[in-house]
Amino acid sequence: MDNNRNREYVYGTNSVYMAIAKNAGNRKIYRLFLNKHRKKTDSTSWIKHQCLKRDIEIQEMDKNTFESFASEKLGDAGACSQGIVLEVSPYHYYNLSQYMNAGLTKKSYLVMLDGITDVGNFGSIIRNCSAFGAQGIVIAKNRSVQLTAKVNKVSAGALEGVKVFRVTNLVRAIDRVKEAGFWVYGAAAKGQAEHLEKVQWAYPALVVLGSEKKGLSRLVAKNCDHLVHIPMSTRMESLNVSVASGIILYTMYRGLQK
Repeated sequence: MDNNRNREYVYGTNSVYMAIAKNAGNRKIYRLFLNKHRKKTDSTSWIKHQCLKRDIEIQEMDKNTFESFASEKLGDAGACSQGIVLEVSPYHYYNLSQYMNAGLTKKSYLVMLDGITDVGNFGSIIRNCSAFGAQGIVIAKNRSVQLTAKVNKVSAGALEGVKVFRVTNLVRAIDRVKEAGFWVYGAAAKGQAEHLEKVQWAYPALVVLGSEKKGLSRLVAKNCDHLVHIPMSTRMESLNVSVASGIILYTMYRGLQK
């Protein structure tokens, strides 16, 4: 049975657009809230048209009423709503085993996050996955960042076009993808890791990213088939994990285009 406790708010033009256009999380869409004095754009016109077409309720408010509503529902993030908020059901996480059985191609690749807790990094990694063709992201149920409206906003709506898998245990998930034929690559400090440009990528692939401070956890690193590192000047020891994800995923994407 549905109730308001099971509802979330997607905000910002790009995020709302993607939620309606892609809706990878299979959300139910309830209502669209608009500041009627917002700047008119092609995107917002399309959003409104789609809601009308799908019989989704639209509530247009004056500026003060909308700002009060956004502040109540989104807190401090209400100031970043761009005058548009979509009321939806929570993102529906994908089942990793089902994907292994039905969703694979010879060029499939996924990203796994090990110990990533920063919302901004998660949103940026989602955006990188969308930009460079990764099919989805695997996260842990505990001790890991989870999906929020802010994550969606940071991702510029890319979340609504990317599959997110939530698992109980990352090491067991690695074993599961290996059984399905995946090669597992872990991003690591230089040490015994292979230079990124020299990696011979095999697919389907899973790329595991650890936190900037702690890196990959011991058991996760032990279960990777290969460890890779990004070459850097001696002035830096590590990169922000979202930056590292962009470099690695671009390298993989570029290789697949050849």
